[in-house]
Order: sequence, then C-alpha cells, then structure tokens
Amino acid sequence: MLGKTQIGDTFLRHRSIKYIGPSVVLSTMRFSIPLLILYTTVIEGIQSNIEELEAKCREGPNADYELEQEGNTFMCLEWSFWSDTFDNAKNYCQISGTRLGVFDTWDKMKILQRRTRPTWIGLDDIQIEGRYQWHDGQEFRDPALSGFFHKYEPSDSERVEDCVILSGSLLNDVPCTSSFLFVCEKVL
Repeated sequence: MLGKTQIGDTFLRHRSIKYIGPSVVLSTMRFSIPLLILYTTVIEGIQSNIEELEAKCREGPNADYELEQEGNTFMCLEWSFWSDTFDNAKNYCQISGTRLGVFDTWDKMKILQRRTRPTWIGLDDIQIEGRYQWHDGQEFRDPALSGFFHKYEPSDSERVEDCVILSGSLLNDVPCTSSFLFVCEKVL
C-alpha cells in the first residue's frame, strides 16, 4: 500500500513509514528528517538553477535553442535543419549572437554524439595549419591523441581539410567548402 507523508512543504511517497525517534524508515531505507530536508532543499535549488538556464537559453529573438545536459554540463544549442558551408554556418551563428558549438570536454562530446548526421562544430585550423583552435579561442592540443577524432584523423587530405565535423560519433577534418548541418551554441 502506498502512503504519502508530509515533511514541511514536501510530500514523500512510500510503501510504508515508521517513526523511530528523530528518523523515519521508508520501506527498508532509513533517513533522518534533517537529511531529507537537506536533500529536498538541494534538489529544489538544482531545479531552480535548471529553470534559470532554460529561461536564459530561450531569451532573445531566436527561441529555437534547447538546453542540453550531460552530467554537470549544460549547453544551450540550436541544431540547424539545413546544410551549408562552414563559413556560412559560422556567419549564421555570429549574426544570431552565438558561435559554432565548442565541444571541448567528454561531457560536451556526449551531447554532440546524440546527433547522427555529419555536423559542423566550432573547431578549425584555418589560421595556422595543423594548430586546431576552438571558437572560444582555446587551442586544441594534440587532436590526434585526444580520442575525439577518428583513427588517422585529422589528416588534412590534399592540404584542404581545415574545418571539423562530427561524423559518426567522432570528429573528422574536411574541406570548409563542403555542406553539412551545423550547431550554434549560446554561451550560458
């Protein structure tokens, strides 16, 4: 039989409850009331922070941005539904007040990997050949050793592959004049 118990403004749903001094037993687990109140406060704070991030993500003239999460990482992203060249994709993002997405951690890569179609991201070696730079200004050191790229990539085949896409679940350098979907990132 399911029960419902109120502690402060919070209702706990449980199979059974027993009061044992300053703590309660829910089913077979034992919780102290102060600990339950602390957990509730933390969860409410996290929910409030997420709601603030969602609101910030959707503010402005373009409401097509989605708040995406992996672990403790949150990104505000707009995924294009049309293909374009790298320069046009970059310009579209800049005109929107954003940038091509920067996926410089494994949690961010996991967000990117949820998409299955080849997608431009904010990484290139246009300024200095062989030195990849994220569009937030950081250098991407040792891309071949990072585990982010396909085996034998980046290859700069025929010295024209300066821009980066997600292809499959990993990155690949390709000519910037190719057309792919793209992702814009609004910095939170």
